[in-house]
Amino acid sequence: MKCPLCDNEVDSVDQAVELGWHPDFWAEEVNYQGPVCLECCSTYFAVDEDGVLTLKPDSPLPPAAIPTAEVQSEAYVHDGQKFPLGEIVATPAALKAIEDAGQSPDFFLDRHVQGDWGEVDAFDSRANDEALTSSDRILSAYRTLKNVKIWIITEGADDDGQREATTILIPSEY
Repeated sequence: MKCPLCDNEVDSVDQAVELGWHPDFWAEEVNYQGPVCLECCSTYFAVDEDGVLTLKPDSPLPPAAIPTAEVQSEAYVHDGQKFPLGEIVATPAALKAIEDAGQSPDFFLDRHVQGDWGEVDAFDSRANDEALTSSDRILSAYRTLKNVKIWIITEGADDDGQREATTILIPSEY
């Protein structure tokens, strides 16, 4: 495995961990796969108090960078919305499947927030309906126009009724 910035190489994840390489990094609102070597960490990145590695504004995004998840929106609002989505993220595979079908994530999010759970079984449909008041997890399942199945999962609510995140993914990524 290689550092996406300088091509320094290690033989394994264990070796990367032993050498103190960072597993991922952020650039704007996109999380990218690492690992990032120590030299590049100190040159191109800033580390916040929580240990999150963020690309410095004057540093170029490495051409070999592979996104792991992209923040879509933090304030999604739709008429008829039955619950808040929190931060919306999507895996690269889900975004590619949606894009390949000529569709938009918003199409699926609109259905999800209106209580159209898509292709879930009767048990999950009832669980979703109950989750609107119990604050449990909500799962919807849809198919793109190219027949690729995607899931949308909204995490359960906290004690204040706030849902932290909604993730769009391919079932095999769960």
